[in-house]
Amino acid sequence: MVTGWRSFNEALRTIDFLNRHIDYVFDDQHVAARVPERPRARVALPLVNVVETNEAFVYRAEVPGLGEGDVSVHVEDGVLHLRGERKAATREGYESHLRERASFAFARTLPLPGRVDADAVTATMKDGILTVTLPKAKDARPRQVAVTSA
Repeated sequence: MVTGWRSFNEALRTIDFLNRHIDYVFDDQHVAARVPERPRARVALPLVNVVETNEAFVYRAEVPGLGEGDVSVHVEDGVLHLRGERKAATREGYESHLRERASFAFARTLPLPGRVDADAVTATMKDGILTVTLPKAKDARPRQVAVTSA
């Protein structure tokens, strides 16, 4: 059975009631007071993997969209410093309609797990991966010791 509105005024009161409750539910102050802010996990960017070989420490960082001139690598006092920046500029003569890839900058300071030869450090970029190879200091490398009979 279909039931109609008893009067137009009742319909307006019902709509007004719904509007006030919808506003209450979506009101930022109401939601903030009712739902505590959850702490957000911070992710250090770029993401880095570190591996060790017999000869060197190798750091690989994800830096998609960056070129050689956008990243700097610096080694000082047992720390590797990575810095980079991507600028999202619209080309001259073009108009942006959608921009989801924003400009960003990063700076990471990563401790070195051992002593390195800072003069022999190399950094290469391929397919959005920055690879920094830090050769171990000669006295920090493992070495084979021959056993002789006495």
